[in-house]
Amino acid sequence: MRRFDLVVVGAGISSGSLVYNLLKQGFTGSILALDRGDKIASGATAFSAGGFRNLWTSEINQKICSHATTQLKNFQSEMGVSCGYQPCGYLFTYYAKSWVKIPRAAEIWAKNGVNFDLYSPEQIEAKIPGMKCGIDHIDPEVAEFLGFEPIVGGVFGRDCGSFDPSQAAVGYFERAMSDYAVKPQLQLNTEVLKVLFDGARATGVTVKDANGAEEKIEAGIVALCCGSWVNNLLRQSGLPEEDLTPVIAQKRMMFITDFPGHPNEDPRWHDIPLTIIDQGIYFKYESGNLMIGKARPDEPDSFDTTLEPSYYVDEVNQPMQERIPSTSVCKLKSGWGGLYDTNSADHNAIVGWHANHPGLLLQVGYSGHGAMESPAMGICLAELIIHGEYRTIDCKPLRWSRFREGQLIHETIVI
Repeated sequence: MRRFDLVVVGAGISSGSLVYNLLKQGFTGSILALDRGDKIASGATAFSAGGFRNLWTSEINQKICSHATTQLKNFQSEMGVSCGYQPCGYLFTYYAKSWVKIPRAAEIWAKNGVNFDLYSPEQIEAKIPGMKCGIDHIDPEVAEFLGFEPIVGGVFGRDCGSFDPSQAAVGYFERAMSDYAVKPQLQLNTEVLKVLFDGARATGVTVKDANGAEEKIEAGIVALCCGSWVNNLLRQSGLPEEDLTPVIAQKRMMFITDFPGHPNEDPRWHDIPLTIIDQGIYFKYESGNLMIGKARPDEPDSFDTTLEPSYYVDEVNQPMQERIPSTSVCKLKSGWGGLYDTNSADHNAIVGWHANHPGLLLQVGYSGHGAMESPAMGICLAELIIHGEYRTIDCKPLRWSRFREGQLIHETIVI
């Protein structure tokens, strides 16, 4: 039977960051990373919108994302490969009832060193070509039907932007496997069937390869970086419901459209921030196209990832063209469906040791902000494994046991 000091389930950006940062910090044990896909970043990482921001209402998310932003900014110089880092900024827009809460949030952001600007409607319109913050141009019945109100202000995050999580994941794994004497092993096309336990302690995994052959692998630590699949795996491993996580799987679709006219007609299109407008619609410039997304609020707990073009036509483009009339001509070119590992309790990551099962490390439940937090979280979890404590950022607020302790992290800016 093979044995490793650490078995990591998953080969996305969260796994890659953990493995790389463990080795960087001096971990000399044997590591095996497992993934049922046929390549690095074949799951949720590949379908991420790739945004990063430190505009949050919870201090822990601000700290993690600010540190992660620094890692992304320095990624190419440290790793020798690009992660597609684009500091284009984030722009949140607000109706009056939400805008009144911004001064308090601004105090917290300033306290934690977040770089931001407060925008007037005129500044927003100057930033986004063709955008109209008022609603006088909209038929009153349409505005009422869509729930539209005038946009009275915006928050622009200067240190925010976008990157390519798949490129980052590949960079982490390639450097980990080439730069260190004890090289981690990466085994693809391998499904993890269950985690093995000796009493309460995690002791390994059972896997099945592409040919259907099953194998038991011993491990000193089992790290679950498997996103939406975490509860399925833990149930298959025989854990009771009270030992699971509040993670559900929710489909999130991204749509690629052409521009309302050629982007060279208005060079501002090339520099637009990732922008969030009415009904949670968000969009950004993406290689000569627009990338647009909108979370369906009542998305069921399901592993379905079917792209629904009708959702773009009926639920995305219709309200978007009311706010930015020129987008009425934007035609859908392509798109995809991916999965959020949504933490249904408080929409924040679940990281660190499982309180009931020694040797079981969790890094799941990111609820859509896993790609942007992983560059910092890998550093923090590596510290936890090697030193027995967090040193860079205290991530204990994100522990699994917070749910039974009633210590939820209330985050209001989730898209």
